Amino acid sequence: MGYNGARNTGADARVVELVRQLDETLAGDDVEMTVMTLDEENIRGYFPSHVRLWPFTTIFFWSLLRATSQHHVAVLCEGSTLTSTFANALSVFFCEAAGIMRRQGKPCIAYGSEVGHLEGWLARLSHDLCRDTYFMARTETSLQNLQNLGLKGHVGTDTAWPLRTEAGEEWARQQLLTDGWDGKKPLLGVAVVNPFWWPVCPSLWRWMTAVLTGNRALQYDKMYFFSDSTERREKFRQYLSEMAQAVNRYQKEHEAFVVILGMEQLDEEACRLFGQLVEGPHVVYHSKNHNVFQMTGLLRQLSLLVTSRYHAAVLSMERSIPLVAISMDGRLDGVIRETELADQYLHHVDDAGLGERITTSLLLADDHREIISETIRKHQTINENKVSEMAQFFISWLKDHFS
Repeated sequence: MGYNGARNTGADARVVELVRQLDETLAGDDVEMTVMTLDEENIRGYFPSHVRLWPFTTIFFWSLLRATSQHHVAVLCEGSTLTSTFANALSVFFCEAAGIMRRQGKPCIAYGSEVGHLEGWLARLSHDLCRDTYFMARTETSLQNLQNLGLKGHVGTDTAWPLRTEAGEEWARQQLLTDGWDGKKPLLGVAVVNPFWWPVCPSLWRWMTAVLTGNRALQYDKMYFFSDSTERREKFRQYLSEMAQAVNRYQKEHEAFVVILGMEQLDEEACRLFGQLVEGPHVVYHSKNHNVFQMTGLLRQLSLLVTSRYHAAVLSMERSIPLVAISMDGRLDGVIRETELADQYLHHVDDAGLGERITTSLLLADDHREIISETIRKHQTINENKVSEMAQFFISWLKDHFS
């Protein structure tokens, strides 16, 4: 159970790799796996033919009840399992799954999950419905937040670290050459988002207004809408402008070819607006048109990455690519701090003087490329080993419930 089918590269990469790991670990056992998805076509071909796809919508209560009732084990596999950063409804989805499994006396495990600092009704709901769920948390901070909720688990990592995609990397190189790269100039990747329209919240009034006026510009889906205000729009404009300032300077000084990456189809507008600010040669790719293997392949061609997307960082690290993080939440903070790169290469979307900060980091990254790459390689190995340990723990956990 995750956030699959929405063309979110990170969410899909997590589950593609998780299914591969469990397929290998459970080989020979009589086990059937199902992946829930918001859109079957968007993940068609991601999984082996024996893995079932189970469609659901953002009005998920009935389809989730059917899914949990027809399976023996639930695996909560979204990174942002219990957080309020993006949408409380997403946490409610996982809480409902955990609660139904608990009521039916069936095991539930959260696999590589983020747990934020929750308060109020969402904290109470998480404590009540997830008390029998075991969490393999993604970070030490998540584990602390988990324990504050009175829930149990241990620290693991994100499941996407070992993802391999040789075909995606070959496609990416050829596509970049087709789209204007000369094969020699440095490739500067930029993964942009709109950090200021989260969280998504349900609103019956905004839904009725959208139906009557036909204006669906800020509608996520059905009755769910992005946050909006004059202040938020100005912050978004400033974020794009500051990032473009740094990218344009680096591009001029290094004759770089800029690759703009939309890691989720929702990033399409942010990519378009950012592209208008880039002064030199550039190309835009987003997951609306390119699958998880192609997007990962593109990340692994880069010489340097500037990212506001957590999984752009994770998926690029397999090639030890130096990066500068422009974070909107604790996930990206965490992975950069774990690699001990935070002092020089971690910034935040609303930092004062962001453009100058990014510029300084890009210049430092060029000067210390080998040191950064070696640090990332060590971190990559540690996390791949953690992923293997998580799979072994899962099998032991499973046997405890069904022996």
